[in-house]
Formats: sequence, C-alpha cells, structure tokens
Amino acid sequence: MVVGAWREHIICASPEAEEFGVRVGMSQRQAQQLCPDAVLLDPDPAAAGRLRELICAALYDLSPVVEARLDGCAWIDLAGVVQATEAVREMRRRLRQATGADPRLGLAPGPFSARLAAARARSGRLLRVADAAPFLAPLPTSELDLEPWQLEQLDLLGLRTLADVARIGPRQLESQLGKPGRLAVERARGLEPDRLTPWTPPATTSAHRQFDPPVEEREALLFVGRALCNDLAQELALRGAGAKQLRVRLDTEEKESLVRHPLSSTAELFGLVGAWLREWQPAAPVEEMRIELPLLEAAGRRQLRLWARGDGSADEVKAALERLQERHGAEVALQPEPALPASPVPSQRFHWHALGASDAPISTRRSRPVPVIDENPRLSRDLGFFPHRAP
Repeated sequence: MVVGAWREHIICASPEAEEFGVRVGMSQRQAQQLCPDAVLLDPDPAAAGRLRELICAALYDLSPVVEARLDGCAWIDLAGVVQATEAVREMRRRLRQATGADPRLGLAPGPFSARLAAARARSGRLLRVADAAPFLAPLPTSELDLEPWQLEQLDLLGLRTLADVARIGPRQLESQLGKPGRLAVERARGLEPDRLTPWTPPATTSAHRQFDPPVEEREALLFVGRALCNDLAQELALRGAGAKQLRVRLDTEEKESLVRHPLSSTAELFGLVGAWLREWQPAAPVEEMRIELPLLEAAGRRQLRLWARGDGSADEVKAALERLQERHGAEVALQPEPALPASPVPSQRFHWHALGASDAPISTRRSRPVPVIDENPRLSRDLGFFPHRAP
C-alpha cells in the first residue's frame, strides 16, 4: 500500500511496498513500476490533520519549537535543550505510542538535512549527520522543494545532484528560477535557510462516542463517560494544558460549566461529568455522548520539562499566586511592611500582609523570617517550582 496524490510524490508506503523498493518522495509512476500490485490510496486530509495534532501534542514539552506537516514529517529544535540525547530517545518512544509505527529519525544541523537523514534511516533507528554539506552532495535535485518545471530547468542546466546546485551562485540560479532558486542553492550547500514554524496547541478539544443501538442505562453512560474523560486527560497531559470550561452533550441536551481551577486529570474531569450523568434524566435513549473542552488554559507556561528558574512573566506568577491563595488561603504567601524599625522587640518592627493585599495586615506580631512562597511541594507545584528536585 502506498499513499500519494495523483501526479505527485509518495507520502508514505507500507513495509510490504518498501520491500519492492518504494520510497517516500518518489513519483507515483515510479512506485507503480516497482510494485505493480500496490494499492494506491489518496491522502485523507482530515485524518492527516488529526495525526499531525496528535504528534505535535506528544512532542510539545520536549523542545521550545515543534513543527509537524501533513505529509508525516515532524521536527523538534534541540537548540538550548539541556538533555538532547534524552529528548531524542523520548521522541522515538512518543512517536511510536502516538502513531503505532516505528519512526525514522534524523539528527542534523538543520530542518532540510534532518528530513533527508530521517528519510534514509531504517525504521525505528536514528541517522546522525554532523556535517550537512558532504551528506547532501550526492543526493538528487528531486530532493529540493521545487516545482516540476523548475526541476526540468535544473536538468537542462546539467544540474542533477545537490553538489552541482551548490557550485552555482545563488544569484545566478535566482535569475533562472526566482527566489526558490536562491533557497535551493543555500539548501544544497547545507546553509539551512529554513526556519521551523512553532506549533501552537488548539484552544479546544473534544471526545465523543456513538451508540448503536441507543443506550438508556445510566451505568453504561457512566462507563463511557469515564473512558472519554480518560482519553481527554491523556491528550491534556501531552499538551501540558488544563480545561477551564467543560460541556457534556447527550444528543441535543447539554450541560456546561466554567471552573475556577483548570481540570487536567481523569479524576478531575470525571468528577464533574460523573456528577452530571448521575443526575441526568435524558428524554430518550442516548445515541451519542460528546464531552467538549471549549476553553483550555494556555499551555505555554505548563511545558514543565523546559521550565528553568527565572522563567515566566510577572502576570503568570501573579495568576499562579492567586490560584494558590484561592485554594489554600491568603496566608500562603506573606510580605512584610516596616512598622517600628527601631523597636528593640523584633516582632514589633514589621506588619505582615497577605501578598497582594497590603492594606489588610494579618498580624502585627509575627517574628518568623520573610517567606516568599510556602515550600510545600504540593502547593509550589502550581507555580512550576519543585523545591530541592528537578521538575
């Protein structure tokens, strides 16, 4: 089985087709000649989009920049990642879990050479490229992201490998092919002109289940509701996100709620969904259950693997502090205000106020040192700070 749009290159191929020499990137005509019995399938944009989102969510906390394309290529930028080797190992594991297949991995100086290295790696293995230029030199010009007429023009110019293209001046090829000509020369020389476009997690997500025949037993609805909450919790965990709004639909009936603190675990989601389902009295047997999370907390500050002391804006720290105070009381974080600095009694020298509420002193007689945040790990986790151990 091979997948490729009509008159375009092959996007992916099954292991059986690869045994006949079919490779990603070759033309559909070449694939048919090598494997006449192959079943040719058109791409499914909707399914490819879902797979892209799944891959990006799985890789999101491994690198500050993650990009995936509909053709199955995904990149993570390892610049600045402290444990790059561990990130690559974890990338392989997560891709296998998300797609059900062993990925081909390429580690190279830039996106272009990394993609070509991955295309030449064996299934489940990593191909390392230390120097892009010599690796790229013998490869054919068909590896360049050019239109068919531009590739024909290269052939007329006698440029059949990337080494040939690298010897041409950028301006000379730009005069023949336009801006893509300059980019082609830079790619062939290993200069890596391409920049990754960081993936941004979508602001909503949902899960649903169809019932055939329709269901009216409450226990069955609770069982399916828990399963859907578990699926959503796994997705939220991959994204490092939390739900601020939750909606449940049973056919045309629905219930919805805004929550003060983001929900992210199965227990948190099903705690609310299960309570609704136990009280719900559907007007008729249910044909479909849908759980929607229309409002997700921005996931940028929840990439805990990338967190380093000093990260985060003042607004993020303030919002985290407010969540702590709402949950555990105002005295979880205190600040001092000078009262009688010259007093011989230490407890009289300062008033103590809840942080953010300096107009309401908590006590005028506290002698303990100034705390910034209670170093209880359970409380500090909301700020992304884990005392005495790495996140």
